[in-house]
Amino acid sequence: MVDPISTSAARPRIARPGEDVAGPVQGSTANGSATAVGPAAGDSVSLSPAAQSLPAELKGGPPIDLTIVAKIKEAIAEGRYPIDLEKITDSLFENYLELTQ
Repeated sequence: MVDPISTSAARPRIARPGEDVAGPVQGSTANGSATAVGPAAGDSVSLSPAAQSLPAELKGGPPIDLTIVAKIKEAIAEGRYPIDLEKITDSLFENYLELTQ
């Protein structure tokens, strides 16, 4: 039996391509106004020719099949999605060991 997963207001929000979900702007104050903060001296960004010539299908963001995502969300909400807690635990522990070594 799979326990249903409840939705929480504290869960992270997933951004869609082109959507701005950034937190407070650096230099912003409690009342919401922002102070101008320029780039640090010496900072620069340049894209390689390979990065500049992205295929058209990737320019809008990563390819995501929203139909499959919706089906998985529905199955999780209904408690029908198989969750292997042992496999998840093992994977999390392996990642933890990698980070600490």
